[in-house]
Amino acid sequence: MVSIKLMDKFKPLLLFSLFLLNISCFTLSDQQGVDNLWREETRTNKIEEGKTTQSEIIELFGPPSQIINLDPGVVFYYLLQEKKGRGMFLLLFNFKDEQVSYDRAIFFFDKKGILTDYGFSVENIERK
Repeated sequence: MVSIKLMDKFKPLLLFSLFLLNISCFTLSDQQGVDNLWREETRTNKIEEGKTTQSEIIELFGPPSQIINLDPGVVFYYLLQEKKGRGMFLLLFNFKDEQVSYDRAIFFFDKKGILTDYGFSVENIERK
């Protein structure tokens, strides 16, 4: 009889402990893609439309995320993606908030492999 009365006293504490064991919170921070070396002024100062070649761009920024063949030439597309978020998993309710940012550079070349135009995204992700 004593053990049943003792269990009744600790039942709320036991249930609350089980509830706490099922709570899970998390944060995430992840970067995928190429290093955004196009944000370094010492590298971008070496770019000249009409003079810079495809191999010089690869030398400055590394291999692109994508190479796109178009009729008038080639496009080098560089991408860095960053995800940041937080969330919580409860027994009956789950919550997740995630923000995704993209830092991009794009280079257009003619059929001879000479740079004709280029641009960078407004969004700037700080490298880790």
